[in-house]
Amino acid sequence: MSRAEDPTPFPTGWPKARYRATRRAMKALRLADHLLRHGLAYTPDDATDEVIRTAALQSGHRQPSATTCSLVRAVLALLLFPAVSSSPTEDDIGGLVVRMVVTVDDLPTA
Repeated sequence: MSRAEDPTPFPTGWPKARYRATRRAMKALRLADHLLRHGLAYTPDDATDEVIRTAALQSGHRQPSATTCSLVRAVLALLLFPAVSSSPTEDDIGGLVVRMVVTVDDLPTA
């Protein structure tokens, strides 16, 4: 997805670091989705930098940095092995909400 296809622009007034971190997190989510949908990686260990960069080329993204590759692995770990504090029932799993906070220079972005 390019910036032109993004239907909702970010609000004005954010610091540049927050825009960058949010864009990086969104790119990591798209790449993790591509890896899972195309069977390129099923675990964070399968998602090497080379595999992630190949997926980026296939999906039309620019080559991701090492930081973005690391974030893709974190997203895969979060999606595949969610940390649940209590034992959920089968009904609870459908409504599981995951919130990810990306930090830049020790400052949370969300």
